[in-house]
This record gives sequence, structure tokens and C-alpha cells, in this order.
Amino acid sequence: MTDKKEIDARTAERLLAVWRALREGKLNVAPQFRELAEEFMAAPLTMVGLVDTSHMSERALSFGHTSGMALDFMVQREPEQPLPSSLPMAEAQPELFRLFAQLFAALTGRAVALVANEQEIKERMLWRLKHESDAMSEAVNAASDELAAFYSSNAVKLFQHAKSLGGMRLVTGGQRAFGPSALNAVRITGLYADTQLLPDPVYPFLSADLRLNAKPLQLANSLFYILQLRPLVDAGLPVPPVFVFPSFEEDLEEHDAHTKHGIERLAIRMVAPLCEGTVASVGELFEYANKHGEPFAQALLASGLFIPPGAQPDQRFGVAEAAKAYIAALEGVRSEEMLAKMKALPKGVLLLNGVCERIRPHYHLLENATELGAQPLLSQRAHWHYFEKCAQANAEDLRRKSVLSEQAFLTLRAVQDDSLSWLATIPVQTLTELIANNEHRWLREELNKYTAQLAGGEAIDTNDMVREVSFGLASLVQRQQRAMNDIERKYAPKKVAAYLGGGSGLAIAAVAALLPSLSPLLSVAIPAAAAATAVGSGVIGFGKEKIGEQVEKRQAKRSMLGVLATVRPR
Repeated sequence: MTDKKEIDARTAERLLAVWRALREGKLNVAPQFRELAEEFMAAPLTMVGLVDTSHMSERALSFGHTSGMALDFMVQREPEQPLPSSLPMAEAQPELFRLFAQLFAALTGRAVALVANEQEIKERMLWRLKHESDAMSEAVNAASDELAAFYSSNAVKLFQHAKSLGGMRLVTGGQRAFGPSALNAVRITGLYADTQLLPDPVYPFLSADLRLNAKPLQLANSLFYILQLRPLVDAGLPVPPVFVFPSFEEDLEEHDAHTKHGIERLAIRMVAPLCEGTVASVGELFEYANKHGEPFAQALLASGLFIPPGAQPDQRFGVAEAAKAYIAALEGVRSEEMLAKMKALPKGVLLLNGVCERIRPHYHLLENATELGAQPLLSQRAHWHYFEKCAQANAEDLRRKSVLSEQAFLTLRAVQDDSLSWLATIPVQTLTELIANNEHRWLREELNKYTAQLAGGEAIDTNDMVREVSFGLASLVQRQQRAMNDIERKYAPKKVAAYLGGGSGLAIAAVAALLPSLSPLLSVAIPAAAAATAVGSGVIGFGKEKIGEQVEKRQAKRSMLGVLATVRPR
């Protein structure tokens, strides 16, 4: 019997490759090793899908190691398969969003710009299922096939291209779905960052079994929110404000030993400290949760490792209340079969499952950040809470020093604060114009002036940063108001001069012509034609100055300052 020495990710990857190759008949062994191969093949897989070596003999394990290295050598000798022909990257993103729009229209029967919200999506899809089911099915299948063909040709290239982007690049994550909070976060962060890398929320629907309830409806909702960003893509800017890439999360969790091993190690590092004794695998974690039940569930809550979906890190729950909130959040989202299984679980096991579900997307976020050389960014307090715990368990810094400074990182966190949610009301088309004019970089520099005083200290408190960012935005809005007043003062004398026409006599004549009843009181006698000429030239001059004022005001309102002043609550 082997001891429970931890196996590293590369070894776990090799052992799984050997296990699969033996079972699929792709690896032939000499007769003298047949018994070891059979013992190795007989080993079960763990809960995360790795080879369970806990009851394997040293000789069988050594056979697995050696065979794994041999397989590595064989793979390296095989010629690389050419990738399917793909689109140029300048065309790939607009084409992806065109296909998104096509699939959304196939599901709902209407263009996304003409649909108001999730409720309307649901109503339209129910109507189509009842009245146009055949036409809907045909359209959805055709659109899905076209999108799947696009992914087959371009998915890998999209991920590779995401690695090549420079500037202040952020990668979002920490959640499975792309919904209102994720959309708002992208809109807000677009005021500050150069490029936001977004894991494709549609790709998993076509590549994996997500065990969802009403899957077409959830797909339509995801399409609805990601398509709100289409103006940023169609603008064709040299530095893309957003870039959607497939992160292959479900594929990796299903087939990649490195990912399986990484998620398992992260879960153990985070949860095992709550357990008495040694816990070496996720399977053992669940055995512990089943055995210790209520006390273990209470430990998960007390440590902040379990937070029900939709709840905040500072909310307090009892075990029964937390389990009920967890199940309630999944009603209508998970399949009925999946929900039934979850409801039957003991409370400790159920809450541990919730923790593991939180950990998975954060593992992928950390992996994507490393692969893409980007700074992880999240949109909700609960997601930041788990991200911090995951980073702490992995002994990783929250901030990628090669991407941005701590000051910039904390400024980005600050603009996601609830008190600044009004920033998300800026229309995407307006945001596109601001980015096209490089005003996001101007705002970044301006906000840095207000937060620079905090950067000199040993540590920057998040609340302090939120306060300084709020003050900076308020000051910028005040600057815009002064600018508008300056424009009015600039044109006020010109409008008066234009209206007076250069002399008081003409002004009096104009008044007399406009108000004939006052003529006797003015004691003047000017021909009507002269008066009319005077009035006409004055009004025209006044109109030109008024137009000039309006043009300057309109330009000012379309600047970053003007937009902030428009959307900021009074």
C-alpha cells in the first residue's frame, strides 16, 4: 500500500493519460507488465476524475509513472495537426457577435435591440414554443450549427490572440453566468481600463452538459446581456475595449487532469484546515462532511467559506437557513433531477458542495489571469470575498504587478462599489464614443491624482479608496458645471451685441417694431423698413451666437466630464 503523499499536477496528468490509454486499447504493454497494467486499470477515479492511487501497490504506481513518461515522449514525436482555417482576428469578434445576435433572434423571434428584459424574453419564447415550435426549432438548430462551426475553426485562435493584447487588460470571472451585474461591471470598468477579456458565456451551452433547467431560456438570457456590448465590438477600435474568448472551463474540468488536480488541491487547501486529522482528497472531504454533519456545516459558515448565492459576505445564517437559501437560489436554474439529488444530501455535504461550486470558477479565473497575463476583476462583493480566500490559499497576490499598480487595482475595486453604481447607467454607445476618443485614459489619469495620496502608505483601505474615488468623481462633475457656466458667460456679451446690432437706436427701433403700442412713448420716428432691417440683422446675429453656444455645450456634454455630470445622481 502507498502512503498518501501528495501527487503533483504533472504526475496526476500522466497517470490519467495512462489509465485512459490502457482502457481504450491505445497503449500496449509487454506480457511481463500485464498484471501491473490490469491493477492500474482497475483503480477507480476520484470525485474530481483523477486516478485514485490510495490503494495501489508501489509497483503498479511506478508502472504508471514510467508509462506516463513514455506517452509524453510519443506525443512529442507525433506531428501537430493543423488547425481548421480561421478568420482574421479583426473579423472574428464582429462575426462572433453577429452569430450571437442570429441565435438570439432564432430563440425569441426578435432582434435583441427590440427586446426589453428577461421577462419579455420568456414570454416570447413561450409564445413561439406554442405557436411556431417547428420554425423555432429549425432556426435555432441552424444558428447553433453555424455558431458551433465558428467555434470549431476559431476558438483556439481567439484564446491565443487574447494573450497578445497589451495595455491595462483585465479578465473577468468568478461566476458561471454573464448577467446584469457582470454587464454593469464591464460598463463601469470600461471607463478606466484598456481591454476587458470576457470568458465566452455562450460557448459552454454548446460544448457541455450544464444540467440546467430551461436551458434555451438561460441561453437566451446570456445572449441578451452579452449582446449589449456589441457597439464596443463593432466599433473596430485598434485596442479592443472588450474581447470575448472561450475559456474551455467545462471541457477542462471533464478531460484535463491538470485542471482536475488544481481544483482538488485548491479545495483541500481552503477547507481541510476546518477538519480534524488529515484530509488528502476531495472524496475524503465529502466523507468528513457526511460524518460530522452539523458541526462541520457550522464551521463552513463561521469561516465564511459558505455564502448562499445572492447573499453578502457579512450576512449570518444558521445551517438550516443557509441550506434553504442555497436550494432556493437554484430553483428554476438547475435541472429537476439535479435539484432532487441536492435536496436529499445531508446539510454538511450540501454546504460543502456549495463551497466547491464557488471555488471552481475562481480557479479558472486565476488560471486565465496567469495564461493571459491579465488582472482578475470581479463584479460582486461575494465574488471578491471568495477570490481573496482562493488567492490566499494558493499564496498568490491579488494584484498582477506586471499589469497594474496597487493604486490602480484598488481604484478598480472602488469603482465597483455599490455607491458608484450610477456609472453603469452610461449607455454602451456613449461609452464606445468615449473610448474611441481615449477619454477612459484621461479619466484614469485624473482619478489617479485623487487617489495618489493613499498610495504612499503601507496599506490602502478599500473604504478609503472608495471615498477618494467618490470625491474625485464629484470634483470632476463640479468642474464640468463650471465649464458649462464659462460657456454661457463667454457667449452672453456676444449675444447682447448681436441683438443690439451695434447701436442703441437700432435696438429701440426693433422694440418699436415688435411692440407698436409703445412707439408714441419712445418719441422716435423711424421708417418701418429701416426698423424691420434692424430687427432682422439683430435676430440673425443673435441666432448665430446662440448656435455657437449650443455647439460648444453639446461638445462639452459628450466629453467624459459631460457624461459623468449627466448620469450622476443629483
